Amino acid sequence: MRILKYFPMLLLSTAIQAETVTLHVDSAKKSPSSDTSGDVIDIVLEPESRQALADFTRDRVGRQIHLFVDGLLLTSPTLQSVIDTSSLRLSAGEDGFNGKSAGEITESLNQGGTLTLSDDR
Repeated sequence: MRILKYFPMLLLSTAIQAETVTLHVDSAKKSPSSDTSGDVIDIVLEPESRQALADFTRDRVGRQIHLFVDGLLLTSPTLQSVIDTSSLRLSAGEDGFNGKSAGEITESLNQGGTLTLSDDR
C-alpha cells in the first residue's frame, strides 16, 4: 500500500528529467541500402554535435530514444551502446521515414533542417 502512495511522485520525477538535444548536421546523403530494397541516409555531424550525441546517449543505454527531423518522428530505437561518432546511418522502414522518403529527409537536413533526439515523445 505504501508503494502506491509514492508511485505518482516517481512518475512526476521521470517526466521532469526528459531531455531533448538538437544535433547540427554537416551533410546528409541518400544511398541505396545494401541490405534491403530501401534507402539509407548517411549523416555527418558537425564536431560539437558528436560530443552532444555521446553525452545524450551515455546515460540512456538500454532505454528507448526518439529521433526527429523537423519535428517528424523517424525512429524510436532502444540504445544498445553509447553513440560516440560523428556519423550516423538511418535505415528507412517499409513505408519510408514515417511517410517521407529518404530523399526528402536528406534534402531537409542539407538545407538546415533540425535533427533532434529526445527521451520523451
